[in-house]
Amino acid sequence: MDSSRQTGTAGIDSRFTALFRNHYDEVLGYCVRRTTHADAQDCASEVFVVAWRRIDELQWDTARPWLYGIARGVLANRRRSADRQIRLSRKVSGLAQGTAEDPNVIVVRAEQDAEVMDALSKLKDSDREILILSTWEELTSPEIAVALNISTSAAEQRLHRAKQRFARHLKDIPQDAQFTPRAVKEGGGR
Repeated sequence: MDSSRQTGTAGIDSRFTALFRNHYDEVLGYCVRRTTHADAQDCASEVFVVAWRRIDELQWDTARPWLYGIARGVLANRRRSADRQIRLSRKVSGLAQGTAEDPNVIVVRAEQDAEVMDALSKLKDSDREILILSTWEELTSPEIAVALNISTSAAEQRLHRAKQRFARHLKDIPQDAQFTPRAVKEGGGR
């Protein structure tokens, strides 16, 4: 085998290994917050399979949002597949067709966060996703742009508009309520 090819493959292997070590837990967390834990592990693995195939596209300064963008696609594909399976099961069993309940499983449903979760559920999927990327995943606007494959200015505009729509749904929450990403991740809200 050509020694230059071995060096290239070794370089790709080391880049992927570093990518996996540095970001697996973050990608798994991203997936856990959007689906069941068992499915999240499968999704995270699938994200890194895709990342391996697309390793030449990797920019180290945007690795995390790049992986979140891949995860978003993996989760969307799984959601569509689950929806198709539900429709097929209903059709086969002779049940009336209906809409499937939203497959996004939100890990935290503490009582004090009910208003926040309710307000999130009233938003369009695109607004909800950009708010979650900003708040729970703690991505900056340029990182959100990478994850959503849009320009930074578009990410800033969408985030601003999503925050405005979200605020309209939250207007009845007491002013002293504090909802932090850490509290939400841990199941508490105050």
